[in-house]
Amino acid sequence: MRLGVLTDRLVPGSGGGAERHTRALLARAVRAGDEVVVATLGLQIGPGLEFLDVPAPRRRPARDRVFAERGIAMLRDAGCSVVLGFRHCPGVDVYLPHGGLVADAIHAQDASRGRVSRLRLLARRLSGKHRFFAEAEAALLAAAEGPRVICVSQALRARMRQVVPASARRTVVIPNGVDASHFDVRVSPFSTVREAHGLRDAYVGLLLAVHPRLKGAEAAIRALVLPQVTELSKPFHLLVAGGGLPFGLRDLVLRLGVGDRVHEVGSYTEPRILYAAADVLVHPTFYDPCSLVCLEALAMGVPVITTPQNGVRELMGMRGGIVLEEPGSPEAVAVALKVLADPRLRAQTGEDARLVAEAHPLDTALDRVLDVCRAAGH
Repeated sequence: MRLGVLTDRLVPGSGGGAERHTRALLARAVRAGDEVVVATLGLQIGPGLEFLDVPAPRRRPARDRVFAERGIAMLRDAGCSVVLGFRHCPGVDVYLPHGGLVADAIHAQDASRGRVSRLRLLARRLSGKHRFFAEAEAALLAAAEGPRVICVSQALRARMRQVVPASARRTVVIPNGVDASHFDVRVSPFSTVREAHGLRDAYVGLLLAVHPRLKGAEAAIRALVLPQVTELSKPFHLLVAGGGLPFGLRDLVLRLGVGDRVHEVGSYTEPRILYAAADVLVHPTFYDPCSLVCLEALAMGVPVITTPQNGVRELMGMRGGIVLEEPGSPEAVAVALKVLADPRLRAQTGEDARLVAEAHPLDTALDRVLDVCRAAGH
């Protein structure tokens, strides 16, 4: 198979779980003997990959439409038998929307802010970027005929059936997987982050997200001042990694007086260092079709605190952590932190977390995606 892939960037060591998944998928295709051509913004490097630099404006909103149209045309001209898209790109043969549906993602962003100003709503209506995303998604999903669609969770597939029922017959569910041999604290017992922040004897939570507010950072921060957390025998500290806290949440940290217990540690090219520093992953997200960060934490034996809005709950069941009733509740986060503060319970939950991860191997999931692509190319 000569596989074409359209993605904005493919920089080694950058981005969040979705970017790591994309790099792993393409590496798996190369190992299987497939030819892989990647259309990106700017020439990049990847072993065994061919790259096409798509001439598109670097600023939105013009960038998205031009990049999608020219990128797909260039991949077709390069002789790709099948084109896979992770972004909003009409004309692909296989569509794998890591981020779910556009309207749901926007609604979750609004919910995570608590209140949306009229100015923001007006700007969104006038936004060429959002208009293109909506148009592209409709082109991909609204009709009975179209690309094969890969949903990373049953919840996402059910939502698509509700919103765009015409596409139901061409969807398949392939949950995300994780490389449990790589994300294994027994193999990689890093502890440098704890030592750097003086947290050797603390109870440590990790919030790892490019967009912390969307993943529940406000509820996690507010939980720090609730009695369930302040009365713990060990002080609880929150590491915030991946993306920095927005100004409003930094201001909240100062107003609550918890600046000494919230540590922004930036991004790491090796996320295992962060997982190994954590006792729990705090991920009370407002929207995640199937969080790869949670899967990586589970593989590292780190219990996960998340919400029903995260498709990974389907893989967890009753194991590996705590699924809250809903996002946005500091009280619920505080209670979950109190429960997992018990070292023996946390150790048992960590063992269960590891078992959950081992039951969903990355290579199996990637092979299933590539099988869909091969079938679409015939």
